[in-house]
Amino acid sequence: MKYCFVFTLIIFYSNSIFSQTKVDCLQNKLQDAKNENKAYIYNELAHEVFYTNSSLLYKYAKKTDSLAKLYNIDSTRISALNNLTYASVLQGKVKDATKYNQQAINLAFSKNLTNKKISSVYFKGFIFYATGQTDSSLFYLNKAYKSAITANHAKLKLQCLNTIASNFLSQGKYTIALEKFTKAYNIADSLKLSTKIINLSLNIGTTLMYNEEIDKAINYFEKVIVTSDTTITTLAYASALNNIGSCLNKKGNYKRALLYFNKSLTAFLKLNNKLHISQVYANLGQTNIFLNRTEAANGYLQHAVALNREGKSYGQLIVNLILLGDLQIRKKEYLQAKYSIDEAKSIIDKYNVNTNKIDLYKTYSSYFKATNQLNKALTYKELELQLRDSIFNENRQKQISQLETKFQTKLKENENESLRKDLSFNKLQVDKQTQLRNFFLILAILVIVLVMILLNRARLKKQAHKIIEEQKQELEKANRTKDKFFGIIAHDLRAPFNVLIVLSKLLYENYDDLSDKDRKSYINDLKEASKGSFNLVEDLLTWSRIQGGNPTIKKENLNIHSIVQSSISPLKASAKLKNITITNHLSSETTGFADKHSLETIIVNLINNALKFTPNNGEINISATSDSKNTTISISDTGIGMSRKQIDQLFKIDVNNSTLGTNKEKGTGLGLTLCKEFIEINNGKIWVESIQGKGSTFSFYIPTR
Repeated sequence: MKYCFVFTLIIFYSNSIFSQTKVDCLQNKLQDAKNENKAYIYNELAHEVFYTNSSLLYKYAKKTDSLAKLYNIDSTRISALNNLTYASVLQGKVKDATKYNQQAINLAFSKNLTNKKISSVYFKGFIFYATGQTDSSLFYLNKAYKSAITANHAKLKLQCLNTIASNFLSQGKYTIALEKFTKAYNIADSLKLSTKIINLSLNIGTTLMYNEEIDKAINYFEKVIVTSDTTITTLAYASALNNIGSCLNKKGNYKRALLYFNKSLTAFLKLNNKLHISQVYANLGQTNIFLNRTEAANGYLQHAVALNREGKSYGQLIVNLILLGDLQIRKKEYLQAKYSIDEAKSIIDKYNVNTNKIDLYKTYSSYFKATNQLNKALTYKELELQLRDSIFNENRQKQISQLETKFQTKLKENENESLRKDLSFNKLQVDKQTQLRNFFLILAILVIVLVMILLNRARLKKQAHKIIEEQKQELEKANRTKDKFFGIIAHDLRAPFNVLIVLSKLLYENYDDLSDKDRKSYINDLKEASKGSFNLVEDLLTWSRIQGGNPTIKKENLNIHSIVQSSISPLKASAKLKNITITNHLSSETTGFADKHSLETIIVNLINNALKFTPNNGEINISATSDSKNTTISISDTGIGMSRKQIDQLFKIDVNNSTLGTNKEKGTGLGLTLCKEFIEINNGKIWVESIQGKGSTFSFYIPTR
């Protein structure tokens, strides 16, 4: 999931441009002011710091509220309560913001103060906007906007239009958002409001960025930075820095994006703007993910989530919890990942949020796949693809509705045009023919478009089902591999343990009748068989790591003669039981380039397989040939051989190749699969030649160097 937060600026009914000199002057006036005059001065101070410092804004607004309440200055008190609403939202105190806003609404309506009623209703919409509740926000903002039009209050219209546009922007309705921002910009330009023009330039740039017009967007943001007052830190300046970082992320320039995000974070920390601080933390977290800096990313996302919870910013919280869960899966912190995505799901279910469900299902599928819960992984992958398909159907239906509307509109226009014209009969006939022709032309176009849409949908649906089927097969294969692993353990450990049991039984029952030499021979055979069993366990654990995608392979130049000789040793006892001769014909100078442990496992398995299918008093011969590229090793036996059908089914994990040996030895038929996988890991290939009744030769090659 690739998602960066970008900022629009909310424009308020305030003409103030920050001036430290003016703030100092007002503070000096406070010393000589009396009674209600202090309320007016504190209210002016609040306007001065409105865009620059939420902590000071809260402090001055609180003082204003206290004094205005004391001296019954209703209009000033409503302004103070709205300022407290805004400051509380920025500081993540949504509950306090709601309380102050309700007090402002109650007072404004009880005193019937028109402009204050409009601004108080506006701030109610702003609270819902800041917490991601778009529908509720638009309801109150449109209500305030209609009232501002009735009151002919240009600045309040500007304020409402800007936040309405920001809501549409967050919904992905870029055309409507750009229309509203442009309308607000024209109002600001007509009123010569330079600060508002800067803020709206930022918002237009943000809309262009969402519409993938990245270079145009960057030009707008750089314009905001250049035209901002460099002596102070403003929301517009801080937001422009963040948004340039987001543009650079989209262009893949992550390191440069980090520089802008860090500058933006410093600016928002100065402003004590927790709403935007949390978003910048999220951007820093995701950018560090792109750079594979997982620990740094985790820290930033944890900060973002904490601030989202504190501020009840549910829209941001959902996105950041999914990002955090995905990162925790990568770090194999599965318990924490489950908590993160479960919390995101609970918020989505509680507030019926649909925009993030695809990312949620995708992350759940990744989690269950990583924790080997393959059926659940497949279920969530199907939910993800179904939702994608559903969204496609909705978009298709909208396209069809738009086409139908255009068609009906065109038809009505033609009918109205015919009714308005008072032409001669011949002219009317010609017009009717023209209309009929146009009707069929439009109808044909509509049918063609519908067919194209349906064909495209069928193609996308086919692709989706293909993806589901491929992933289903992959998950089923993983399950089969897991089941086969236990069979391999039984196969490869049964033979040596049978030897241990037989030898120990012989030694126990015949101990008193055996000479010291015979006893030592039996004990030595037991030692070799035990050692071989231990080595097999080691090899099987290595194979399990291969199946998990984490094999420990260390390729090196090896003396193949020595490897073959050491592989024969643990099998001598099994050969002795059937009086089978194993002969190593390799030159002592035969070499190859492979992993030692896996090569030993290959040779042991192939010799053990030959022992199994060679009758008593048989022979097993091991030879090798080399050239400049490859060393080929062959293991031949005088066993029972195989048919062509049996040869064709060898090395297939989904076919049961288990066959009883000449002395009824049992196996799972998976030893050769193990050999094949190890040989391929060592860049080799295995094949077999066999004649029924005469024996088999298994050959494989590995690189010579």
